[in-house]
Amino acid sequence: MGFFITFDFMLRRKTFQLVMNMFPPLFFNRIILKEVSEDYSYMKVKIRKSILNMNFHRSIFGGTIFSAFDPYFPTMYYNIFAQKNRKLEIWMKSANIKYKRPATTHLFLEFKISKEDILLAEKELNEKGKHEKWHKVEAINKKGIVCAEAEMLVYLRDNKVEAKIGF
Repeated sequence: MGFFITFDFMLRRKTFQLVMNMFPPLFFNRIILKEVSEDYSYMKVKIRKSILNMNFHRSIFGGTIFSAFDPYFPTMYYNIFAQKNRKLEIWMKSANIKYKRPATTHLFLEFKISKEDILLAEKELNEKGKHEKWHKVEAINKKGIVCAEAEMLVYLRDNKVEAKIGF
């Protein structure tokens, strides 16, 4: 479960955006990374309603919506720490999703990591070698109505710190 980051390098922002948009599980579900902030602490995603992701009720499949929640927080943390020359293992450890109403139009999702989140992660990584953080995101339709919301637990581990403290 989740999206495990294995890049040993950091892509430039626009190249990263292109790679994410061409990644087959996202591409064929019509999940588009529309915006990436300079520091990778914000990403805006759009799920285009399409014949490729519609169910018999003409709404977007729940699996497509869940796929749009999955990869972004781990990739954001990866790139934030890569800018600090710190290589971490990062993955989505757990997720809870609530489908609130059928998604009959395109959906929009915004992923944000605050400066406080980053500082807390750095503190725990330095002290314990690992950090877990729950994040919440909503999938909102064209009318501004929340169609789904998810809580995701992101796991970060610094193997170098863990080795020093005896794990």
